[in-house]
Amino acid sequence: MGNLKAISLFSGCGGSDLGAKLAGVDIVFVNDSNADAIDTYKKYQTLLASTGAEVRRCKVTSIKSFPSCDLLIGCYPCQSFTMGGHRSPGKDPRSNLFMEFNRCLSLSEPSFFITENVSGLAWLENGEYLKKQIECFSAAGKGYNISVELLNAKDFGVPQDRKRVIIIGVKKEIGLFYYFPKPTHGPSGTGLLPWTSHGDVISGLPLMPSGDFYHYEAEPFSWWYLSRNRKRKWNEPSFSIQANWRHVSLHPASPTMHMVESNLKDGFKQRWEFTSEYDHLEGHPERPTLEKPRRLSWRECALIQTFPEDFEPSGSVYSKYRQIGNATPPLLMSILVNGISKETALRPDKYKTSARSLAGY
Repeated sequence: MGNLKAISLFSGCGGSDLGAKLAGVDIVFVNDSNADAIDTYKKYQTLLASTGAEVRRCKVTSIKSFPSCDLLIGCYPCQSFTMGGHRSPGKDPRSNLFMEFNRCLSLSEPSFFITENVSGLAWLENGEYLKKQIECFSAAGKGYNISVELLNAKDFGVPQDRKRVIIIGVKKEIGLFYYFPKPTHGPSGTGLLPWTSHGDVISGLPLMPSGDFYHYEAEPFSWWYLSRNRKRKWNEPSFSIQANWRHVSLHPASPTMHMVESNLKDGFKQRWEFTSEYDHLEGHPERPTLEKPRRLSWRECALIQTFPEDFEPSGSVYSKYRQIGNATPPLLMSILVNGISKETALRPDKYKTSARSLAGY
């Protein structure tokens, strides 16, 4: 097939769209309500979308009509389902924004759609919100054959441990189902490529960038932050990149931590302190070290998310973290969309979702 034309909703700074474009898709319509995200998108429009793409800053509820398209992409807000949120979707109006995605699906009737959300969608309220979304998308327009899986971005070369529920639909009249790709990366002994080291990915950036990371002098690391052990080893994928700059994990060149106390009854699980040791130097004495630990910078987060090195979102440092953390890793999206654009993931047999996967492997 020729280049697919796509609508992008809840586009943010364009992570999904960059991945889709790398897979040969032309983004023709873009929407987000965040001013900084739209400024970022317009700054990088030639990278993210078609030159003539319509880029709208508005709430999706205000859009009355959509252009025709072959593919609909839209990663509606996940805050009500995420582990870092309140996890009370019934009290959060954002929980129903998938209905706006569904409205666009019904009006535009693309041949394919793809959406991504946090892993909590699979188990919160016994998976009822996920079931509701699948039911709605299945019945949208002339109907869609639905495939759904819980994927971890690290299994596909992204230097980050990031689990997300992916829902992909194929119009029923096409008579095909989407088959998710098999992992290409994994632990030693599996015959797969090794997981990508987040330390290696960010090693070319300045060790102590000025003004690019969150640091509060009065309390750089709260007891609650340290109780979560936020440091991943240099050779491993990072923890999931967060949209909240206070929760971003530590740079792997930071000194190691050790647990000094674990006491549930007093209101916290564990207390950790920093040592004078560096675990990433073993066998690699040439690696840099941070005398004082720090969080990953937004630039480092962007590279770990697989954005280009020169990609810089608009807005404050807080906003940069937020845009980068909310994005879908472009590399993962390009792999998923390639299965559609190159027709390698489309089969007539019904796709059977892995129960183990959705249980949160």
